[in-house]
Amino acid sequence: MKYLLFLILLCQDMSAQTTASVNVSISLPSVALLDVEPNGGFNFNLISPTEAGNPSTTTATNNTKWLNFTSAVVKGTTRKIMVQSVGSLPNGINLKLVTANYTGTGAGALGNAVSPLYLSSTQQTVVNAIGGAFTGNGVGNGYNLMYSLEIANYGLLRNQSASVSILYTLMDN
Repeated sequence: MKYLLFLILLCQDMSAQTTASVNVSISLPSVALLDVEPNGGFNFNLISPTEAGNPSTTTATNNTKWLNFTSAVVKGTTRKIMVQSVGSLPNGINLKLVTANYTGTGAGALGNAVSPLYLSSTQQTVVNAIGGAFTGNGVGNGYNLMYSLEIANYGLLRNQSASVSILYTLMDN
């Protein structure tokens, strides 16, 4: 009987548990990074007609640029990317931007492209509803940007050159 009582007490000691805890603090800062890949600009030229009576034309397009971003937002907040041209286009010419849907190796709330847009000095939304996300880096990741020239008014065309910058801004909605 003594041995039975000893075994019962021994078994009770074996089933006892202890716990410990560690407090962990996690802090994630707000992140808003934006990039156009690859670096560098590009040129557009109007094509002169080779026969009298034919119009000048433009078949110029450029789709080599990609919009990349990384975004960490405050809960309940979204971001957008705005675009505008800085400088003056030649009279009678429009610069059109078509933004493809997202493609690449990123993840998260990558937003929605707004397209097409005719660029001007007024900011316009090009990607909306961006949350916590990243597009992936470089060509082939993010939003492919296709620029093209359009002749809007032949009566305003003059022999001239112009240079514009296209400015992108990532901002909170």
